[in-house]
Amino acid sequence: MAGSYDPETLPVGVLGRAHGLRGELTLRPHNAAGSDLGLVTELILDRGGAGPTGREVRRLQSIRPAGDGWLVKFVGVETRSEAEALTNVPVRVRREALPPLEPGEFFVADTVGCEVFAEDGRRLGAVADTFWNGAHDVLLVKGEGQGELMIPALGEFLRSVDVSARKVVVDWRGEDEVPPEHDDGQGGPGAGPADDQGGGA
Repeated sequence: MAGSYDPETLPVGVLGRAHGLRGELTLRPHNAAGSDLGLVTELILDRGGAGPTGREVRRLQSIRPAGDGWLVKFVGVETRSEAEALTNVPVRVRREALPPLEPGEFFVADTVGCEVFAEDGRRLGAVADTFWNGAHDVLLVKGEGQGELMIPALGEFLRSVDVSARKVVVDWRGEDEVPPEHDDGQGGPGAGPADDQGGGA
């Protein structure tokens, strides 16, 4: 879902199929529970490449909620075929366009690349990706010789998250199971509540 850490922008989703005949298309957000995307006036198309290479800023003519995602229309995109050309392109937003985080909050997408340690100091691996399981975000941690760990991005598991130091400390005793249902009440395209320290991008 997420790429490498970028202090200026945040990955928020992927453009989907064209909708209708007038240039709208769907946006599949990384955080289906978020609402802050409705505040942005532009999206950054991330077609790949290192750093800002391959990125293009596109102004939004409109953005509106639709089901568990959004319908967007870019300025200058007037036909279905023009919209179809953007399908499957990942999109980002400028961090400054989003409401500021509260103390203790972080964007889950920012944990990608962070080193993960248990409370006793054991290195468990590094966050390779994150995903939304329908109830909460999950960190996919790739370790050395122990395969993959799926750690829920919930306060009961995450003890500390230091994005600037690229370090996450977790309460982990060897379980590799994500609870089937747990609603952390998060909101926004990537910010989670301070008590759960969660959120997803």
